Amino acid sequence: MTVAEKEKILKTDKHNLFKDYPWFYNDFFIKVQHSINEFFQRNFQLRFMSISSNENVLLYGDEYFVNKIPVVKNGDLIVKISSNVVGYLLDCSLGVDERKFELNNLTNIEARLIKSLTVYIYGKIENLLNKNEPSKKIIQNSYNYNFTFYIKDEDKHIGKIIFEIPNYLIKNAENVEINDKFSIDDFAGSKVAVSIGVGKSKIALNEIKAIEEGDIILLENSNINFMYVKNETQEYKFKINPNPSLIISIDNNGGNVMEEDTSVKSQNMWDSILVDIVAEFDNVKLTLGELKQISEGLVIDVGCVYDHKIKLRVENQVIATGELVILDDRYGVRIDSVKKNKNSASKTAAAEKDSTDKAENETAKEKAPQEQKAQNTAKPANAGAEKKVKNPQAKQGDENFDYSDFEIEDESI
Repeated sequence: MTVAEKEKILKTDKHNLFKDYPWFYNDFFIKVQHSINEFFQRNFQLRFMSISSNENVLLYGDEYFVNKIPVVKNGDLIVKISSNVVGYLLDCSLGVDERKFELNNLTNIEARLIKSLTVYIYGKIENLLNKNEPSKKIIQNSYNYNFTFYIKDEDKHIGKIIFEIPNYLIKNAENVEINDKFSIDDFAGSKVAVSIGVGKSKIALNEIKAIEEGDIILLENSNINFMYVKNETQEYKFKINPNPSLIISIDNNGGNVMEEDTSVKSQNMWDSILVDIVAEFDNVKLTLGELKQISEGLVIDVGCVYDHKIKLRVENQVIATGELVILDDRYGVRIDSVKKNKNSASKTAAAEKDSTDKAENETAKEKAPQEQKAQNTAKPANAGAEKKVKNPQAKQGDENFDYSDFEIEDESI
């Protein structure tokens, strides 16, 4: 059996486990409860503990009386009763025995009594089981359900009863219809936080460094009729009616439209590297009703989205924020804020400090001739030393970003 086949069986297993649960609880559980009470003429209480299709971990830690009851030629119902339950049931039916109870040392009548209980239970649930002989293929791909109950007598906790049943013996379990008490329409007005994406484009690193407020970044990979809802793992495309108020003229847009410039080759090999720039709204709230419309492929109104700032990300790092605009049949982002990185901030601080130091030096030079007139011509040993400036004044147009900000993957480098 291939890995894919095993995964398919496992998925089917989990799916049926939840789908078969109502059948188990409404039919199987009730019949087992009644049959035990009828057999002993006592009001025992069963409490459901677990249903599983894997190895039953609740089986460990106890000894069990086990009876295997044939249902079909290649399928058995296995009933397991913990030693505490066996001892208690024997005391209830045969009276308290002064000898120490040992499960491995049952008398013939004691063993027959407990075995009769398992057969009596089977007689009550027999009509729930499928007695059609399964094919070899079904048997090969089968798995067992483990139903575990805890039995109580008034306030006294006794022990466990476990039923192990091959899945192909469960009759009509897959045909049980589960009626939902609620639908998504009942919560259509409830809001959830999602991220809505607009589009993306390729942009050279030298263009990222040159971004200024008022620039417009054109998103080549976008369509004014579509956006997408984004979660951690997937994107869901949906239709929208474009907002006419976002349309601007390319000839009179109040900013520079930045597109890839292939006419000039940069002397710096890093400048020409193209990276993905993504535009998306962050922490936008939509109702479940709107999300349902998205899943159904309907056109929805996301007017509330346009009131939010849109972020431009490169390698999941926000480099700028702005407002959404429409250019022809594509979206763009008009920049209103450019994010400065730590290196840029350090450069700015250093430049300001150098400027202050330079002003202080100029003032000192103006005072020097007047002071020197009153001084002796003899100079101290360190008089020729001058104050040194750590860094020259920053040039105009220092970049806001350097290449260490982004993890670049390019096979051509």
